[in-house]
Amino acid sequence: MKTYTSVIFWMRTIACLSIVLIHSITTTFIQSDNLGKGTLIRIVQLLLMFSTPLFVFISEFLLAKNYHTTIKQGFFKNKLIYLGIPYVFINIGISYFYFKPDSFKAFIGHLNDTMFHGAAVTYFIVIIMQFYLLHFFFAKYLVRWKPIPMVIGTTIFATLYWAFRQYVPPAHGDIVSMFWGREGWMLFLGWISYFVLGFYTGVYYETLMKNIKKYTTSIIIGTILAAGLLICNYVFGVSTWVESKRFDIPIYVTMVILMFFLFSSYIKYVPKFILFISNYSFCIYLLHYFFVNQLGMLREDSAIRNIVFTFIITLTVAVCLAYLLNLFKFGKYVVGGIGNIKHEKVYESYKLGKMD
Repeated sequence: MKTYTSVIFWMRTIACLSIVLIHSITTTFIQSDNLGKGTLIRIVQLLLMFSTPLFVFISEFLLAKNYHTTIKQGFFKNKLIYLGIPYVFINIGISYFYFKPDSFKAFIGHLNDTMFHGAAVTYFIVIIMQFYLLHFFFAKYLVRWKPIPMVIGTTIFATLYWAFRQYVPPAHGDIVSMFWGREGWMLFLGWISYFVLGFYTGVYYETLMKNIKKYTTSIIIGTILAAGLLICNYVFGVSTWVESKRFDIPIYVTMVILMFFLFSSYIKYVPKFILFISNYSFCIYLLHYFFVNQLGMLREDSAIRNIVFTFIITLTVAVCLAYLLNLFKFGKYVVGGIGNIKHEKVYESYKLGKMD
């Protein structure tokens, strides 16, 4: 009987749905000037900004949990095929269908931006690939060091990295100035805390889950305080950016991740819907951007209704298209593969107490 890690299904699903909801909110406010600032909705959107960091965290967590300091033979070839090829195809699609270039030269320009300058949602794949390289080169050293100081240190570093980009004026020069642009998103430096947290929670997963309940109160209070800091910084104008590249996001994401593990220590059951979305999560992440910006307004006077409408339609269309394309052998190379984990197997594992 296979042992399943229940927290991964929850993480993938919540991160995936949050991404679609974030872009549904953004689209709604872009399309209408009659909805006002929608401060409360923007705060909700801000609180969902753990989604992309959580997605990249999962990649290192699973690698460290399954292989510790090693990488299996053929790993990079596999990832280049199943992550790299969809990365190229999706960026080609976004460059044409989203940016709607009026010439081939313009298309190449947009493709260059999406492929190498972080101009599309696919940039998270570049970060994941950097995580794999970091694991390959540094895992054998990281395992010798104490986890807590490393996690705290890299969280502080990531906080300073994003603060520097936000508050220090851009330097002159084409290459140096890229650090302040979207290219700065694609560097692992701002995401390093999620890599380190993923590594140590993966390597020491059993120890973490045995002891995490002792810190229930601390984790809950820490998450509330981190969320409160995020909200206060936004409301009082310290940082009005609504994105995951804020200086106060690393500590918030760290606490959210710990909350997921805490939740999993109490609840091992995985509902069908959670597993279903988890199986489709990579495809949804890649495909949703083609549709979320193309839908019209349902009601000019209701932000909530428009957001819900856009969210449901986008999610449904992305799942259906992923399913249809994956009926063909080439589909997984174009829009990403669909997970084949069956709920019956997961439920059986749960009933037998095999969920970790």
